Amino acid sequence: MSLWHETHGTGPDLVLLHGWGLSSAIWGDFADRLAERYRVTLIDLPGLGRSAPAGDMSLDTVVEALLDAAPEQAHWIGWSLGGQLALACAEQAPERLKSLSLIAANPCFVAREDWPCAMAPDVFNAFVQSLADNEAKTLQRFAALQTRGSASARDELKRLKNVISTAEPRALAAALMLLESDLRSALVGLNCPAQLILGDQDQLVPAGLAEQARALNPSLQAHMLAHSAHMPFVSHADEVLIMLNALVRQVDGADAAG
Repeated sequence: MSLWHETHGTGPDLVLLHGWGLSSAIWGDFADRLAERYRVTLIDLPGLGRSAPAGDMSLDTVVEALLDAAPEQAHWIGWSLGGQLALACAEQAPERLKSLSLIAANPCFVAREDWPCAMAPDVFNAFVQSLADNEAKTLQRFAALQTRGSASARDELKRLKNVISTAEPRALAAALMLLESDLRSALVGLNCPAQLILGDQDQLVPAGLAEQARALNPSLQAHMLAHSAHMPFVSHADEVLIMLNALVRQVDGADAAG
């Protein structure tokens, strides 16, 4: 499986992984700002954006493709589904990640008996069925859900509508199943500095995740942004950039991130 990817800027290597139903274009000017001081690699997930659908959408196959597209060593930033996939990459190839920033990402997106801080299974299953019944309406509803409660909801919704995928329903459904992955063991076993950035108004990833995630990995840095929903890199871009820069400096030294 070969994934579309492109690189901008110079400096320490960063990898950006987007969320479900979208493409790397969702990063927009946030990626441009990162490229002012980093070498940024944008990757489109399989079947989304400019990456062709794959016959095998197993987690292991997707991880292998992501690692093939990424620099040999980099600081990884994953948003939503992209965060889960970055965690999976860290578990499979820990030597490839210098640091990990999880933005509005849950290591176990669908709730389990021992992991209630996630989306209820019946809600997730209803979403899967809704996607099969009416893709366009489901994507519109999903976009609205991501922005609800945010201080910049209007701007976020506009960006989502401009980027939202026109992939075949089968490709979207296959990518959606990746959200069922349970990457809690990967979070426990992380051997690189990591942070979790959450919005207190997020309707998809509960704010209570911060405490649960740090219980799994006490070294995880957790940040909560007020009046932010599922897209803090849009609503609170300045604050998120500061957090990302700080983690890179922690790993690479004071001169690396300016």
